[in-house]
Amino acid sequence: MKKKNEGAILPKVSATTEIQVLRGGVSKQRVLLIVAVSLLVGFILGATVAILKTKKETKGIAVTAEPEKEEQANYEEDIRLAQSILEKDPRNLEALIALGNAYFDTDRYQEAIDAYSKALAVDPKNPDVRTDLGIMYRKLGQFDKAIEAFRQAASENPMHVNSRFNLGIVLKYDKNDYPAAIQAWEDFLKLEPLLDPGDERPIMVRQEIEAMKAALSKK
Repeated sequence: MKKKNEGAILPKVSATTEIQVLRGGVSKQRVLLIVAVSLLVGFILGATVAILKTKKETKGIAVTAEPEKEEQANYEEDIRLAQSILEKDPRNLEALIALGNAYFDTDRYQEAIDAYSKALAVDPKNPDVRTDLGIMYRKLGQFDKAIEAFRQAASENPMHVNSRFNLGIVLKYDKNDYPAAIQAWEDFLKLEPLLDPGDERPIMVRQEIEAMKAALSKK
C-alpha cells in the first residue's frame, strides 16, 4: 500500500509547523511532529521513522495528476480487498488494520477510527494501532481521546517511544498543558537509546522542553 507524507510536509508559515514522520514496518504507525519554524532551518527529517510509502507535498514543482489518480485507485483497491476479507472474517486483524491504514491515508478519519477500534477489540494491546487511533482523534479535534489513546499505548508498552512523543505534541500544542507536556517528553527522552542515530526528534524535544520551562518560570 502506498503511504503519504513520508518526510516533511511544510504547510503555511505560522508560529508552529506540523510535520508527519512515518516509520517503516508492518504496523504502519505514524508519528506527529510539531516544531517551531525557527527550528526548521536546521532540520531535514528523513524517513528513518517512516511507515508509509510516499506522497510528498512539493512547493514550486508541477506534479501531474496521473500519479495521484493511480495512488487513489490503489487505496480504493486496498479498501475493497480488506472489506471483502472482512465480509467472510469480520475479526481478521490484518484486514482491519489494513482498512484503517487505507482510511488514514485518504483522510477518512472517522472510518479509520471505526476500523482501528475493531482491530483493538481483537488485539487490545497493540500500541501501534492505538497510536494511529490517537492521531485520528487528534485530526478530528478530539484531543482528550487522543491523549487517552497515547497514554494507554505507552502504559501497555513502556518502551513505545512514538506514543510518548505524540502525547507531548498534543499536550503542548493542542491543550497548552506545559507541565504535562514536559513530563511526557522527558519520558520520551528516557527511551532515546531505542531511536535510530539519525532521529532528530530528541534535539527538537530538548529545545521545546527548555522553552516551556523558561515560559513557566516567567509566570
